[in-house]
Amino acid sequence: MLSARPLSGRSRCFTLIELLVVIVIIAILLGLTLPALGQARESARRLKCLTNLKGFGTGLALYMNDADDILPLVRPLHGEGDPSDPSLLDVMAGYLDVPAPVRNPPETGYFEGYDPYRCPSDIVGKDSATEFQPVWATDGVSYEYFPGILMFFAESLFLPNPAEAVTWTLREPRWAKMPVLIDQDDWHPGRARGPKKNAMYLQEYRADWATDFTQEGDDLWGDLVADLLRFGGRREPPGFPPP
Repeated sequence: MLSARPLSGRSRCFTLIELLVVIVIIAILLGLTLPALGQARESARRLKCLTNLKGFGTGLALYMNDADDILPLVRPLHGEGDPSDPSLLDVMAGYLDVPAPVRNPPETGYFEGYDPYRCPSDIVGKDSATEFQPVWATDGVSYEYFPGILMFFAESLFLPNPAEAVTWTLREPRWAKMPVLIDQDDWHPGRARGPKKNAMYLQEYRADWATDFTQEGDDLWGDLVADLLRFGGRREPPGFPPP
């Protein structure tokens, strides 16, 4: 008489329903973890960007220590200005631990980017004319030198001391929200309200979220011009009648 063989050694396979349940569980876990990983990566990029801005602030502090506490009189990095004037990158090369970015090939190529000139979130550009290259590749740096814009404006008012005008204006408590360096674009989406940019400020060379200083009221630009005139050595713009 034949004896029955035990079936305990036979492997048991997943049923279709069990396999679908496992797939659903994995999808749910991925849906929960991937956004958290993305937020963690963005937080790390923003922290690196703030570190870059703080490094710039240290370099500016060294420069101002040699220049009687006056910010560099240079053309804006991304705005108008006299091409014969030095740029902030040229000036800061002597006060930072790394050389200024250079084009490769010279004159025609894109810039080579490295810290502290490059924001890690400055990844893709918006202009097809530049092949959607990031800002640091097309301009050498991810940040704008805001005092350079103000100095260019002060020069248009024929102020004899545009660098002094801008430096001492930014030292006024009212203008503390105006940045020295600021991201060129909204690269940090983790912020719920306000500009999605990092900035570095003259007060203690602090690096933090950028502030919307345009919300200072209707007299913002008039008051700004008045302070630039006051600190720049001229009481009124040329052609204005005396008060």
